[in-house]
Amino acid sequence: MGVLLVRYNDYEHKLTRVAKALVRYGRFLIITVEAVIIAAISVLIVLTTYYLSRDIMISYLAGSAAELQLIMNDIFLLIVYVELVRSILVAYRRPEMYLVSIAEVGFVITVREVLAAVISKTTIDVLLASLASIAFAVVLWVFYKNVLPHRGRTQQGKQEQGRGSSSK
Repeated sequence: MGVLLVRYNDYEHKLTRVAKALVRYGRFLIITVEAVIIAAISVLIVLTTYYLSRDIMISYLAGSAAELQLIMNDIFLLIVYVELVRSILVAYRRPEMYLVSIAEVGFVITVREVLAAVISKTTIDVLLASLASIAFAVVLWVFYKNVLPHRGRTQQGKQEQGRGSSSK
């Protein structure tokens, strides 16, 4: 019986070592891929800033609704890029906030779509963008209620509980 127990413990120890090695490799892989993503997004930020300044100059010379829409797209692209980088960095400090960061990117994209629809003055685009905004609001509400961890009670709830326990 003792021999079986020793072999089982040895087998369990080997599995634990393999699992730890896989976790280390996974972390290395994630950090490497995220570093590449951040570098690529940094290049995109530089390029988008260049195109934004170019579009502003063109708009100054021959301003039209199409040029205004290009400028708006460039600005929102910069915001999305920054939010993506921020979501990667936030995920290291508080992994549960990763969903919130992705939701913020979705919110920025939704706002961009609404503004683009308003500038293009197409009724169906405004309707579709509004429906997308409503759907996104529902998704955020579901995230808030069911996915995000709620950290204890509110201050008011703690105060009420404190008053209730002191009267006993």
